[in-house]
Amino acid sequence: MDIITLIQVLVSGLLNAQEEFLEHLDRFSTFEETVNGLTDRVAADFIGLTLTAADTLIRESGKRKAGYTVQRRRNRTLISGVGDITFTHTLYKDPEGKIRCLLDELLHLPNRERFTPVAEAKVLSEAEVHSYQHAADSVQTKGQTITKTTVMNKVHAIEKEIPHMEELPVEKKACEYLYIEADEDHIHRQKDGKEQGCFMGKLVYLFEGKEEICKSRRKLISPFYFGGLYTGTDQNAALWEEVDAYIRQHYDYDILKCVYINSDGAGWIRAAENYVGKSKLVADRFHLMKYINRVARYTLDKETITKRRFYKYIYKNKLLASKKLLTRIKNHYEGSDHAVEECRKYLTGNWKYIQRAFRDKHVLGCSAEGHVSSVYSERMSSRPMGWSETGTDRMCKLRCFIRNYGREKVIDLVNYRRERELSVAAATGTDGMIDESQRKRYTAKQKEAQRYAEALHGTLSGSSTVRKILAIREQIGNI
Repeated sequence: MDIITLIQVLVSGLLNAQEEFLEHLDRFSTFEETVNGLTDRVAADFIGLTLTAADTLIRESGKRKAGYTVQRRRNRTLISGVGDITFTHTLYKDPEGKIRCLLDELLHLPNRERFTPVAEAKVLSEAEVHSYQHAADSVQTKGQTITKTTVMNKVHAIEKEIPHMEELPVEKKACEYLYIEADEDHIHRQKDGKEQGCFMGKLVYLFEGKEEICKSRRKLISPFYFGGLYTGTDQNAALWEEVDAYIRQHYDYDILKCVYINSDGAGWIRAAENYVGKSKLVADRFHLMKYINRVARYTLDKETITKRRFYKYIYKNKLLASKKLLTRIKNHYEGSDHAVEECRKYLTGNWKYIQRAFRDKHVLGCSAEGHVSSVYSERMSSRPMGWSETGTDRMCKLRCFIRNYGREKVIDLVNYRRERELSVAAATGTDGMIDESQRKRYTAKQKEAQRYAEALHGTLSGSSTVRKILAIREQIGNI
């Protein structure tokens, strides 16, 4: 098939679909599906035709003939966003006796890869929101099998260390105060047996402040997300070092006065103070309220009074008075022992950070619980599903990546992974395989197709228009 044949197939199909639709205007959905199917099929055939032409140009290249011997030709099929793409590529033997496909190398197409970058990006985008099976069903293909395991493997293949997909700013931002909120999501482990356990997906996001968008609703200013498992002391240190590096790369460090880190008291968050420059820990008021409410509930009809006393002691910086109040509750109300000791432990370990939360005018409220719910939980822990360690880490990273750069940048993530995969191989030595004279000869052939298209426009007869007018009139008459 050549490009002229493709044009004939497309134009013929479109005109037939148009004529049938104008005779039956109530079949609009059928018309839309027909046109989509035609354009996708022609697009897939055109891409395959172009790749086959590129393979021919490589085979006829003088540079190729000087260093590579033709072994055999074969067809390759790729899953794309417009359907299956089938093209011919040639295998060669290089001077060292290694069998290579020069077209695949020039396309940066890894061996045994079945997806185009666009199709893989689509699968990852769907998997970030929906189940692996839903993502597998989202790509249309004929004769190619896409299973949920295929999608899982694509998620697992995401690089563990994802680079920043943006150029460093020429001029760094001037901010006196930055804010970090951090929390974790408990994600079910995929494991046999009674003790299934959980992974702890860590979420850290940095922002410049909050602005009100409507009554009782605010949004973060310039947020940037970091996420993954980061298990163990060393990896946790790497997480906070990454956050610190981002701050230093994007913000004027001389102007920066403080980085406030909202914490629920977890050790992995408190470690941030050792790695993030100019940082100060702040107690998360949500968790403080949770501990106080849990204890006050045991005092029954005095619950409101008990809460007021706790907050009065906090405002007046009276830790000892808070502890005495906890002791009285423990002695007078049965069953309160555990809640009292949990509250005592939290207040004692975080008193300095609690005071900062109430006294420093630059401190903002914390919304970490809500962010964990929207960034992680809605996909990973709110449904009865289990995750592997690799799947948990990569999905956390993928969901943060999309919030940072947008869904359209997922293709850059795919290309980065493929470049990394190909970089382990030796240099291909295929630069300049298709020279300029070859390109010009091929382009001259394509002008014939252009002339054909122009001639086709002139030969579409007026009788076709007359038939359409008559079909519309007949249907109006039936109203």
